[in-house]
Amino acid sequence: MTLKIPALRIFGKILEETVDGKLTRTVRLDQILPSRDTTLPADSDRLWLRFGFVFRGTEKPMLPSFVIDDRGNENHRLRLMEWVYEKGDLYPRGEIFGYEVKGAGNWVETQIFVREIELQLRYFTWVVDDLKAPPAGLAVHRFGLTDPTAEKAERIARPEDWLLPLQRSQATCWRLPVDFK
Repeated sequence: MTLKIPALRIFGKILEETVDGKLTRTVRLDQILPSRDTTLPADSDRLWLRFGFVFRGTEKPMLPSFVIDDRGNENHRLRLMEWVYEKGDLYPRGEIFGYEVKGAGNWVETQIFVREIELQLRYFTWVVDDLKAPPAGLAVHRFGLTDPTAEKAERIARPEDWLLPLQRSQATCWRLPVDFK
């Protein structure tokens, strides 16, 4: 069985630049959770964000597919991130099914207890342009919000109305000028 990974649908663009010799990947967020009949904005792509937990005591990611609490209730949607964050301490024997990395970028199916992940650490975030892509996709380092009044890229606080997975992402949030490429 192949596990389906919940993802957050967005319109945006993947921007890459080298800063101090390190590749930095920014996802410009043009629209979060667009409706099915929303027209794709000019210079945007249809993308999906995937989020992952951090294994306790490591820097290893765990990409969840679904969670089952101690009572047998299942959650297969993106809300599972919110459930684990808010109720993980109450259900340490809850089980998370998904993928973990074994070796160099080799993702394998796994089943772990909620108590095996760091509940307070920010989520790993990846971007894919195809839901059939391998589990993780490309790592996201920062989110960019275009602002016509911005003269240069500057780090900002996350918008308060963002959904929990975006709020808890390890990626930082930046205000970008319109011509930022």
